[in-house]
Amino acid sequence: MRVLGVDYGSARVGLAMGDTETRLAGPWSVLRREDDETLIKELLELVRHEGVEQVVVGLPHPLADQERDTAQTLRIRDFITALRAKDIDVVEENETWSSSLAAKQGIEAGLRGKRDDLAAANILQGYLDRNS
Repeated sequence: MRVLGVDYGSARVGLAMGDTETRLAGPWSVLRREDDETLIKELLELVRHEGVEQVVVGLPHPLADQERDTAQTLRIRDFITALRAKDIDVVEENETWSSSLAAKQGIEAGLRGKRDDLAAANILQGYLDRNS
């Protein structure tokens, strides 16, 4: 099954593509986030075009208090609700440390700038590792 990983940010959204049979995820693309409505339209087109059956969205879990949502977590939860309203199979995945790991991977690979797509790949790979 083809799976899309999403690292939702306020300015950029990292995307990764993976497969449950190979259990491998890789960076796919980075989208500029104008607003959620536009983003959801772009993701719906991608889901249809690429034959994606499931979307895995990274959701931060505050280390100090896992019961308390941050403003960013609430925005992501609203985004997930909007995706589900479009009949998309959405799974939430802990994204704690995904951006830090992506930054380290980018430095090690000699890549410059933020790597939101690498963060999405880390989120998706974690999901595939735990669920395959």
